[in-house]
Amino acid sequence: MKSIIRVIGAVQGVGYRPFILNKATEYGIRGYVKNLGASVEILAIGEDADVLSFVEVLRNEAPAGAIVLDVQLDNPDKCADIAGDVSKSGREFSDFTIIQSSEVKFDDLPIFLPDIGICDDCMAEMLNSSDRRYRYPLISCASCGPRISILNKLPYDRDKTTMDQFKMCPKCEAEYKSGRRTHAQTISCHDCGPQMLLDYFAVDNLTHLESEDAVSKAAELLRADHIIGLKGISGYQLVGRPNNTAAIRIREMKGREMKPFAVMFSDIVSIKEYCLVNEKEEELLKSSARPIVLLEKKKDFDYEVCKDSRYIGAFLPSSGIHRLLTDAVGPLIVTSANISDEPIIIDDREFKTKFLSTDKSIGMLWHSRKINIPQDDSVVFVTDRTTFIRRSRGYAPLPILLKEMQEAQSKPSVLAFGGDLKNTFALGKKDRIIPSPYIGDLMDYGSLQNEKKLINAFSEMYSFSPDILVCDMHPLYQSTNVATDMSKKQNLPLLQIQHHHAHILSVMAENSLKKCIGVAFDGTGYGTDGKIWGGEILYCNESSFERKGHLRYVKLCGGDNAPKNAGQVKECYEYALTGKASNLVKAALDNNIGTFETSSVGRLFDAIASLLEIKQENSFEGECATLLETKAWDYITQADDRKILPKLCIDIDFCDGKYIINQIKLFNDIANLKASGENNIGAIAAAFHDALAECICKVCDLIRQEMHEDNVALSGGVFNNRMLLTKTIDKLSKNSFKVYTNELVPTGDAGISLGQAYFALLKG
Repeated sequence: MKSIIRVIGAVQGVGYRPFILNKATEYGIRGYVKNLGASVEILAIGEDADVLSFVEVLRNEAPAGAIVLDVQLDNPDKCADIAGDVSKSGREFSDFTIIQSSEVKFDDLPIFLPDIGICDDCMAEMLNSSDRRYRYPLISCASCGPRISILNKLPYDRDKTTMDQFKMCPKCEAEYKSGRRTHAQTISCHDCGPQMLLDYFAVDNLTHLESEDAVSKAAELLRADHIIGLKGISGYQLVGRPNNTAAIRIREMKGREMKPFAVMFSDIVSIKEYCLVNEKEEELLKSSARPIVLLEKKKDFDYEVCKDSRYIGAFLPSSGIHRLLTDAVGPLIVTSANISDEPIIIDDREFKTKFLSTDKSIGMLWHSRKINIPQDDSVVFVTDRTTFIRRSRGYAPLPILLKEMQEAQSKPSVLAFGGDLKNTFALGKKDRIIPSPYIGDLMDYGSLQNEKKLINAFSEMYSFSPDILVCDMHPLYQSTNVATDMSKKQNLPLLQIQHHHAHILSVMAENSLKKCIGVAFDGTGYGTDGKIWGGEILYCNESSFERKGHLRYVKLCGGDNAPKNAGQVKECYEYALTGKASNLVKAALDNNIGTFETSSVGRLFDAIASLLEIKQENSFEGECATLLETKAWDYITQADDRKILPKLCIDIDFCDGKYIINQIKLFNDIANLKASGENNIGAIAAAFHDALAECICKVCDLIRQEMHEDNVALSGGVFNNRMLLTKTIDKLSKNSFKVYTNELVPTGDAGISLGQAYFALLKG
């Protein structure tokens, strides 16, 4: 059997070809392996069973640091042609060999590695007192360390990274030529690499320490409940012990009143002391991406650390310095160093200006290696599938592969600008889309400037020049303004796509769907009728969509501040029912002062949270909805076999060809349940989630009868709610639907740049 195998992914500079050579020899395979820029090509010759087993290994195994996105087998005719061409050149196939790489094909978007968490081998060396890199905090090898954050331009060579200022010592230079650090562009040690430096105030005097003295003193300061500004691999972080003293101090520094903090643990054993961890969650925690994983609490820290959350955002050290500090101090709050809503800081002077110079109680533990691309920590949670809340360090800039477009030759190059909240942008070309790292909310000037800088940086790194631009259709979005300006200046066509359609297209792109029923539930999105959408059920076919259903509109007041004031949103719902409200709200609604009509599920959650007296305002996005979900979980998981949920049924009307979900009646029914005094608030909260999931299933079933469509895609920030997500998937699956969700990009607004880029590629 002859087979040409193409492995697509980040497989350069991580010892992938030697790995292939060893596996091929193990299975008795003859042929070759060579680099093709964004992939490797393998000619495999051997017995049928051996070749198939070899292919299965490639799908399931890889050397540390490699990230395999797809393994493709070409047809037999192509195998014969390639094998024949190689034979004509005089090459025999008596064994397996590594042959000269092909020139990188820049007509494709290159696949480049994200920053990779410290590998087990480097961790063992750093903790081994007899190793020459013992306690070297920035240890790395060919399989781990910074990648995208230090890149100046492709190809990835040392002189094209910010490591170019560090000349290798003789020992590192020898290791660079052979062994597991062969061509490791970040190779360094105590003698030649970047070192940790500590600046802190001893009384009123600024003190400077270096290397081991800096690390030891930083640990001492942390144990004394001081806050340390740590320059990590991909940006500055604020670090402190997980207690009320340190947490309150960090909240004051960041202007972050209620949002829970993530906690870094030294190892998986210490995580399990505080959290319930299943097999998939442990796999994610230990993965090279080292994401924050939202885990159910087993025991808690002081209240100010996680506040009212039922989860701990737990993660493991992604670099040597993180492990040294957690070993010395124990679990640590590790959060991005920024003022809330501003970008994470990567510049040394900026950190000194914003934090060290204004507060003498803060220490600054840093190094002199420059960071080019800022990246926050990625955040995920696990149900029966993995859901991203934030996709950044450890994952970006890995592409999303579009399998149905692998043969495409004439697709345009696309730049998608995303939305304004949780912004990401994306580059698209042929069969792949590269979403950027998480940027933030573009209402903040710094984040807006950061988006522009990163678009320029990615365009230069990838030698990318767009043919088409695509953005949201909201006329007041900053991202829309940036796209419009670029379109005019560069004379490029600009496509605009409806927000919720982009949400569903992001799921379609991930799963190669041509058609589906799309359920897009979130807080805000500009609709084709000029109203604010947010509870949408669409029928999507290729690049087009039809709005088949939505929540009944409700008129709200408060303008852009409405999402923050849940109590005022509740009053607007009461006004829709009874015509009664406080004088201020009634005057605004009667005279259309700062009012808008919306079908938002996000605002419905706010109204119910306020009605049930759980929370009256959002100090951060989704706070009321999160606490409403927590009340529901508290009731569902309590040890009481007599739990009975009150029955809620959501009316579905049919008007002007659309299924209208009567949220006003639902609000009234919940108000009556609460007023009766017969129901636990948690029980009502759980019944609300169940009723909403049941309603989704009913509307999808009505659309299926009309459109004969079994595929359902769920997307939008509301599906970060685990209870609603799991209940909806369960009910749809039991009703014979095939359910798809975002698993490669966030289900919230950080995922819509993928949908936008896919839209433009479908348009062609």
